[in-house]
Amino acid sequence: MNLRSLAICLLSLSFFSAQSQTADEIIARYEAAAGGREKLEAIRYLEINSTLAMGMMGRTIDLPLTLVKEKGKLFRRQIGGIMGMGDSYTMLTDTSGYIFIPAMRGFGDMQGTPAVTSRIPDAEVAAQQYELDCAGAFGELVNYAAKGHTAEFVGTEKVSKVPCQKVKLTLKTGQTVIYFFDTQTGLVKQMEATGDMAANISGFGSMMKAFGRGMRKDDKATLFVKEYKDVNGLKFPAKYTLGFGPIESEIENIAIKVNEGLEEKWYHVK
Repeated sequence: MNLRSLAICLLSLSFFSAQSQTADEIIARYEAAAGGREKLEAIRYLEINSTLAMGMMGRTIDLPLTLVKEKGKLFRRQIGGIMGMGDSYTMLTDTSGYIFIPAMRGFGDMQGTPAVTSRIPDAEVAAQQYELDCAGAFGELVNYAAKGHTAEFVGTEKVSKVPCQKVKLTLKTGQTVIYFFDTQTGLVKQMEATGDMAANISGFGSMMKAFGRGMRKDDKATLFVKEYKDVNGLKFPAKYTLGFGPIESEIENIAIKVNEGLEEKWYHVK
């Protein structure tokens, strides 16, 4: 057998192996690559401070972004204000949820609006309880079956020339997400979702609904991980892009704190 034939044979075997793997095997490999199931499940507190560069209507707006979690008890995504306005946030607990929209001052003939705190409907709070999962960057994958989720291998695909294995995860609440696992590293390279789940991934779902913006079934969000960083032996995205409709954002995680506790302010509703 010449070298060319051998190379083709090895590639074919590699492709067959990728195709024959089960969702369980792919996710188990992810757990190991991300730091190990035991260490991931031991995370009780997470605080991630980021910078967000949002591209919109030909402009780029840079904003601070903070994500905080307490396992099973709290999820909060807080984003800095545009043009000097205050921060806005989405907050969920195991029993309730709120969004806060800061006061907006008027420009030209436009009138300003006062700050608004709105309660998230109970059905939406129940549907977003997966956000309280602290088991790393993609916590819902870790020990997924025990959490009531199901997973299905749905094929292979290249993402930016990187061969990936695709797994469809269906949460116990019925929402679905497609994960693309890098066949070399075992880590998540990309995730995508449509409809309400797309809005949740974008970080603006609850706020959009508060403004009366309904989700179409074909609305799509894509998260693409550019690189990872090691934090106490755990792998977290360092830089990633987030696309949702006409909006594309670049996010860089500047500081990631694991199990360092959370400030009391994050639990407060304005």
